[in-house]
Amino acid sequence: MIQRLQSVFMALASLSAILLFIFPIAWFYGNEHTIAFFVFQLKEHLPAAQVLTGFAYLLPLIALTLVLVILPLFAIFKYKKLSFQYKLMRSNMLLSIVLTAVLLLYYASDISKMSGAEASYETGAFLPVIALAFSYAAMHFIKKDIKLLRSVDRIR
Repeated sequence: MIQRLQSVFMALASLSAILLFIFPIAWFYGNEHTIAFFVFQLKEHLPAAQVLTGFAYLLPLIALTLVLVILPLFAIFKYKKLSFQYKLMRSNMLLSIVLTAVLLLYYASDISKMSGAEASYETGAFLPVIALAFSYAAMHFIKKDIKLLRSVDRIR
């Protein structure tokens, strides 16, 4: 059923991934540059400044974020197959961990080297961790439903 509690947590996990497109991940303040790092762009905040890197540089990050958005939404409508839904949410948790690692270990350090500035992390850096927590909560309630269905099958 779509109106189960795990569906709410899956929707919240997807929403927190959508918010990655809105909130900046980090700001890089340097002597020569002030750079805002979003999932879809790096933007220098100076008058007449342009986007620093091309689309191809951030394409893996955009792809990971889109999968993180779509996977819980797809899992919501697989409510009749609880074990498959559980596997999808486990994959979503793994992708959240990978996205956090890629954001903080690769992109933030690379941009820091490129701009010569230290990162000041913003809301967007913590959203994959929030998506991870919501995915875990959804998995917990999916597992409870699986146990409930097994117990009902045993009674028959």
